[in-house]
Amino acid sequence: MSPAPFRHIGGGLVSDHGVLNLAAAEALARFYAGEATRETGAAARLCAARAEALHTAVNEARRWRRAAGWAKAEAADAPP
Repeated sequence: MSPAPFRHIGGGLVSDHGVLNLAAAEALARFYAGEATRETGAAARLCAARAEALHTAVNEARRWRRAAGWAKAEAADAPP
């Protein structure tokens, strides 16, 4: 099984289908975590891995944004 395709890059979140904002990434992580409890076998492991990868990426993006001076991490997702 290959690693889940979610990454934190410079305070942003990138998925296998494009850029995610923090709220969308957190909602998707909750979805995958829920699916992991309902599935079995490889499907459960895949959902759990994706939920964990998203959770890690969100936490790293939040940490990067705080280090970059954002008082609220979500504010970096707002349009200029």
